[in-house]
Amino acid sequence: MSSESPPTLRESLSSRPGIAVVVLFVLVSLYAVLIQAQILAIVYLLSVAFLLWLLYRFVRAHERIAVAQERRAAVAAGDRAGDEDRSAADGVDRPGSGVAEAGDQPDGEHDREE
Repeated sequence: MSSESPPTLRESLSSRPGIAVVVLFVLVSLYAVLIQAQILAIVYLLSVAFLLWLLYRFVRAHERIAVAQERRAAVAAGDRAGDEDRSAADGVDRPGSGVAEAGDQPDGEHDREE
């Protein structure tokens, strides 16, 4: 999945499959008008083609959103892993780590304040 934006209608029709679709549509339209005498068949085909194109763009947009979310999650996970690596690398325990530093041994019962 690439993160590039979906092609516009003009770009879609300029490609090889787009040209084939246009030629096929022209042939079917000629058949509908000249042989079958059904002009509304062209309107139906145009609306179906347009709706399929919109569906394609909808799916591509959702794929782009998913890719962006995966990148954000990877960056966030990398930041968390980087924080843990930095604290382990410098040998200093950070507050809230749950690990006692040297010299922080529990006092005896007689040294506690009550």
